[in-house]
Amino acid sequence: MLAILISAFFILLIVGVPIAFAIGVATFIPLLLDGRLPFTLVITRMFGGMDSFPLMAIPFFVLTGTLASACNLVDRIMQLANFLVGRMRAGLAQVDVVTSMLFGGVSGSAVADCAATASILIPSMTRKGYPASYAVGVCATSSTIGALIPPSIPMIIYGFLTGVSTGRLFLAGALPGILVGLLLMVTAYIVSVRGGFGRDDDAPPRTAKGLAIAVRQSAPALTIPFIILGGIIGGVFTPTEAGIVAAVAVLVIGHFVYGGFTWAKFRAAVMEAALTTSMVMLILAASTVFANLLIRARFQSEAIGLLSLITTDASMQLLLVVILLLVLGCFLDGTAILIMLAAPLHGVGQALGYDPLQFGTIIVMCCLIGGVTPPVGTLMFISAAVARIGIAEASRGIFPFFLALCAALLLVALIPPLTTLLPGLLFG
Repeated sequence: MLAILISAFFILLIVGVPIAFAIGVATFIPLLLDGRLPFTLVITRMFGGMDSFPLMAIPFFVLTGTLASACNLVDRIMQLANFLVGRMRAGLAQVDVVTSMLFGGVSGSAVADCAATASILIPSMTRKGYPASYAVGVCATSSTIGALIPPSIPMIIYGFLTGVSTGRLFLAGALPGILVGLLLMVTAYIVSVRGGFGRDDDAPPRTAKGLAIAVRQSAPALTIPFIILGGIIGGVFTPTEAGIVAAVAVLVIGHFVYGGFTWAKFRAAVMEAALTTSMVMLILAASTVFANLLIRARFQSEAIGLLSLITTDASMQLLLVVILLLVLGCFLDGTAILIMLAAPLHGVGQALGYDPLQFGTIIVMCCLIGGVTPPVGTLMFISAAVARIGIAEASRGIFPFFLALCAALLLVALIPPLTTLLPGLLFG
């Protein structure tokens, strides 16, 4: 069953079937050939995969991101980032990374982060003489931070599928998200120096008055991450309820504090959130059946056996899992990979003796990195479309930043406290 399931899936992908339908159709083929499992399994698992209270957090955090973009919260956050790092070498690139770190605490989505920052900062960078490929590389890779720093939609999905605490996963991604940001900032600096561009000198001077103005303007937007995390850690509300609170907070702040939030903008934000959520849930429904068949086909045992044949060293076995996910990320959407393989790989991680929080964060990071790698990287496509360059040129710009993401992933794999320290301190 395992070989038939995987082969059917990749054949459907090769012939151009959309990924959600490729996953769904692939699950029917082994059921048809096997004859022992009823076709009703597909229907019950699809609806069962979506019928979950924790997953209700996804549409609300997606809506939070679209509302934040519509009511200019991103602009306010960007102003603070510009004051903090705008006068550094490659200042606009540094602003992009810091904005992603700050906005990640609001949206929880890499795609929302990329769409919000790319439309503003990529044109600004190209006007200042930055190579378009460099601008794409910075924007695409920095957007991964938005799904690591809490809240995080991929962490919600992983927690639901594996039973790991979502609140703990949120905190597990915080330090890795900051680490990714710092490594990308260093990379942006080095590449700009070697390329001889990025001498920005028109950012506001760092004065006490300027800092007060930047903080005052961005403070309402930056209260949202503290509301979300404070409520979850304090036990005031669940991650799902936190999504509702965040959406309402953005709506209130955007309309009553920043102003300019019209009915047309609200309607467009809701429609965009609905479209994004429907795509995610369709993939989730189909992938739930796929993951169930993988487990029934003893994927975990087969994977552990194969890893043991290659090497008995746990670190090398983890490296092989990471390489597999990075390769898959070149051809599959990261969300689909996460949904299909989260539960089976969680069992593999337990068998190898890794902490669930560390292993979960590694899996999520691998899926996010897949979003910037050709030929199907979603974040790369969004950024390249804004910059109006081809995939080959975008890939060259992304490569040094891809190496920085891999370095961060390696450090997270080698240093468990990066993922376990905050959950241990705040949850005990």
